Parts: sequence; C-alpha cells; structure tokens
Amino acid sequence: MTMENDVAFFHNVIEEWIAMPDVAVVCGNWKDGSISEIIAGPGARLLPAAYSDCFAGVRELRVADAPHHLHIDLARIHRIQYAVHPSVCLQFKPSFEVRFLLIGAGGAPTDRWCFSCMLTHPYRGDLADKDSVTEYFRIARRHLTSRRDVVEIDIARSVTQAPGFHRILDCLNSAFEVQVDATAVSSFLDSLSSPVDTRSVQTDPPCLQLLSESLKLTEASLVLFRDRLLVEFQTESLGPVLRYEEAGHVSWQIGETSDHHCHLALGAVTKVLFSAEEVPCQGGGLNYTIWFLTPGHSGNPYRRDGYFSVVLNSPYEGIAPRKAVIEPVLDLYRAYRDREWVSADEKFLDVVKNGPPVRRQLEELHASAE
Repeated sequence: MTMENDVAFFHNVIEEWIAMPDVAVVCGNWKDGSISEIIAGPGARLLPAAYSDCFAGVRELRVADAPHHLHIDLARIHRIQYAVHPSVCLQFKPSFEVRFLLIGAGGAPTDRWCFSCMLTHPYRGDLADKDSVTEYFRIARRHLTSRRDVVEIDIARSVTQAPGFHRILDCLNSAFEVQVDATAVSSFLDSLSSPVDTRSVQTDPPCLQLLSESLKLTEASLVLFRDRLLVEFQTESLGPVLRYEEAGHVSWQIGETSDHHCHLALGAVTKVLFSAEEVPCQGGGLNYTIWFLTPGHSGNPYRRDGYFSVVLNSPYEGIAPRKAVIEPVLDLYRAYRDREWVSADEKFLDVVKNGPPVRRQLEELHASAE
C-alpha cells in the first residue's frame, strides 16, 4: 500500500469515529505529563486535504460551534491501535481508544501516539456498557479485516486480570463471534494482528547467514533495546550463531554457553533494514545500523519492529569517516540487496552511492573555531 492509501484509510477511520456520539479526541499521553480532550459531538468534521507534496497528509479537525480545532499530519501515522488500557480519565478503569501511532526518527515505527479517539461513557456503574463496548470491538474487527497491515488490537495484561474484565471479554467474544477465555486473550489478539506465523520453524531462518556475517563486523555491537533496558554485546567477543532446542522449542544462541550470550527467536525476523541515521550520540554523524525486524511489536521503545540490531560503535575519527570500518557494512548490503526481505533507508543508499560523509556537527564546530 502507498502512503496515499494509508492516509486515506486513516482519514476515513477518524471520520467514522468522530461522527459517533460520546467520543472524545484525546491529545497527548499522561507519560508526558498532560493530555487534552476535544469532545467531538454532532457536527465534528475532518476537513479534506488542503496541501500537496510533503504536507499531503495534513488535515484539520473542526468541532461545531467552537473555535478550538486540531491540525493532524496523517502522513506521520504508521498504524492504528485499538487499545484497552487503564486510563486516568476513567478513574483508572480501562479506556477504549483508537490510537494513531507515530512514525519516529529515521522513519522508525513507534508505539507513541499523537492522539486517540476514546469512548467517553463506556461504563454503566463499574461494568463495561455492553452495547457501546461491543460496537467498539465490531468496528475494530471490521477495520482489522480490511487493513490488517495497519490495524491491531491491544488489551493490557493488567486489564485481563482486573475485576470486571469478564464483561469486556463478553463484548469481545460477541463482536468477533468467538469464545475466548481470559487466559487466551493475548494469543487470540496476536493471531489477529500478525500477518505471519512467528513461531519457531524447522528450516533455518532466512536472515541467519546475514546475521552471522554481521557479527563478524569489527568495532560493532549486537544491541537489544527494551523499555528501561539496553544490552550491548561487542561482536569481537561473540562466538557463532548456534541452533538451540529444548523441549521442542527452537531458539538461536549467540555467544558461547560458558560466556556472555543471548537466545533469539530468529524465526520471528521477517525483514532486515540497513540504516544510516544521523543521531546525537555520534556527534551529528551517521549511525550505521543493521536492523532485524519483526512484523509486529517487539518491545523496542525506539522502533516497535526493531527486535535487535548490529551497529557500528565508532565509525568516525574526529570529523572523518573511518572507511575501513564502514565499507564492510556497505559491502554486506551489496551482497544481500537482491533478497526480497532486505532493504535500506534513503540515507544509507546515499552513502552506498556517494560514500560516507564527514561528521557534520563536529565539522561545524571545527569551522566555527577557525
């Protein structure tokens, strides 16, 4: 699907939700310290596109008889998440939201959302209102059926263990015409959202050889990033990638058993992306990264599909690129670029064509000091 098709779909989803009674457009996230709510109400509307080119995704949300309005760039959205999570707006009972997840730095898909459409009265007393919550899940099912590539449903684990979840589960089962119990909710939602089966497979994962060669890069690290946890293994200290099986479960061990090592589900990796992104930790230089991506959320707070990566530690000496360190990454891309599951971002392709650039911020500092 093209960006234009995605923007049109997101536009239609927003229009559908703001036309419904008892829906608020919620901007922000309590993790950032504040949120605002715009009560849609009768007459709320999303104006058509007014610009072209890089602003083609910009829309204006208007509320009837009110000067307050909202500008939204739908081109910066990569996914819609139907989220049932505890909410301060509902005395920490679960909210029923339609979150629009943002594209982050370097085009990375994230779990951050710029706004959501939220049911304002989803409860009767302490229990979920059967009619409104069932309709919420019915719409989610319809949108998921039409665009599984950009729609998912997420119910927080704490919600499934909270009092009153039985009513929410009844609504889910009614909307999807299934009989799922509370212990199977997570696996049921995974089966809806994942376009491929990410269970262990008997054949070697397609990315295995590329990963093995990536781990031979010098002055690089194998990086696993999770919420409040960053683990780096220096590639020079890692052994080969080994197949590991226990009780029928297959994983891939990187590093010797007697030393530091990790186990990864390489069968879950469906794409590999070569990236060259300008980041502060490189002093305005490029971070040369080989991303191993999953089709759904991997737990990485920077990019949701970033299961793990191999990244160069020191690609610069002063302002000058260390070509002896960078060129092997470019050669690795050249060797695998014809594989359908391998791609590269725009900046990386520019480096392949024109060579590694100097470190920009240090170059500017150096120039200003002269």
